[in-house]
Amino acid sequence: MRKLITITLIFYLFLAGCDWKLTVPEYVYKDHRHEVLANRNPQTKEQRPFNNKKLRGTIFSTPVTYQSTTVSISVGNLKSTVTKINYHIWRTADDSKTMKIFPAVNPADHFTILLDTRDFASKRGEYQIEAYSVDNSGKETLLSKSVVIFPQRVPILMYHAVDEYRGQGWKLLFVSPANFERQMQYLKDNGYTLLTFERFSDINKVNKPIFVTFDDGMKNNMNALKILKKLEDHKFKPAATEFVIAGRIDSGSYSLSSTDIKEMVNSGIFSIQSHTMSHSDLRSVTDYVQELKLSKEKIEQVTGKPVIALAYPMGYFNDKVVEETEKYYKFAVTTKYGLFVERGLSNELFLLHRIPIHSTTTIPEFATMIR
Repeated sequence: MRKLITITLIFYLFLAGCDWKLTVPEYVYKDHRHEVLANRNPQTKEQRPFNNKKLRGTIFSTPVTYQSTTVSISVGNLKSTVTKINYHIWRTADDSKTMKIFPAVNPADHFTILLDTRDFASKRGEYQIEAYSVDNSGKETLLSKSVVIFPQRVPILMYHAVDEYRGQGWKLLFVSPANFERQMQYLKDNGYTLLTFERFSDINKVNKPIFVTFDDGMKNNMNALKILKKLEDHKFKPAATEFVIAGRIDSGSYSLSSTDIKEMVNSGIFSIQSHTMSHSDLRSVTDYVQELKLSKEKIEQVTGKPVIALAYPMGYFNDKVVEETEKYYKFAVTTKYGLFVERGLSNELFLLHRIPIHSTTTIPEFATMIR
C-alpha cells in the first residue's frame, strides 16, 4: 500500500510540474502524526501553487471542500537535495505571530504532512504556508509559499427599519435603535469583522466575517449610521450596506435623500447598493435595463462609487432574473435563510442567503443565528 501511495504521489507531482489540468484521485496516506482519507469533491477548486521563479520548490495540497477540516501538504519540483523540511503555517487573520512549525523528514512521500484545523483551535479561513529546507546545522532556506483555504461560514444580516414602531408599516421589520445597538455591541464584543461587498474577497482572511445589510433605503436607517459611528474605535471598524430603491431617492420623508446617502458614504461606514429602480417583482418585469442598469447608474451618480451588488425585491428571482443580474452586478442577495459558505456552485454569488433580524429578535437568538 505504501508503495502504491508513493507511485500515486509521484505521478500527481509529475503532472502538476507539467502544468496539466488534473484531478486528484481518492487516496489514503499516513504521516508521522495522522491517518486521513482525503476525498476529491468535483465542486471544489483545487489550491494552486504559489508561482515564484526564485523559489526552489512547489507546495501542493489536496482539494479542500466547505466541509473539510484537514488537507495534506507536500513539496515537489525541488531544485536541490533536501532531507528535512519545516512547514511554517499560520492563519492569515491571526498573522504570523501564531505561526506553528511542522517538520517532515520523508522525501519518499514528498515530505507530506497533514494540516488539521484542530491544531489552530479548529478555526477556518485562509492559511499561509511556507516550506523551508533544513540543513544539518538547523539553518532554514525558503523553498516555496502557498495558501490553503478552509471556507468560513458567513452571516449576511438583513434589516429594514431601525426605529420605534409607530403604527405604520409591518411591525416585525422595525428594530428599535436600542436593540440594534445591543446587536452591534454584541458583534464588537465578540470579535466580528464587519464587511461590505467591496471586501467580499476578504471573507476568509479575517476573523468572524459578517455583513450588515439594510433593504429599501428608509430614512430611519440614519439611526443605524449614528449607532455605528458611536461604536467605532481603533479596534472596531463598523461597515454596512444599504440597498436603496433608486426611484425613491429624494421621494419624501420616509426615504433616504441624496444628502443622506452622501453622508452615509462619506462616513466610511456605509456602502450604497441597488434594490432596483421601482422595487418590482423582477420575475414579471420586461424592462431589465430600467430596473437593473439604470438604477445602478443613478445610485452611482449620487455616491460617486461603483454599485456591484443587488438585493432582489421581496427576494423573488428565477433563472432569467439571475441571468440579467449578472450583466450588471457581481453579487445578489435573496431573502432565503442561511449562512453563506463558498461551495464552488454555479451562480452562488447571485443566490446569497441572509438572516432576517426582526423586532422580536433577542440577543440570545441573535447570537445563535450568526454562529
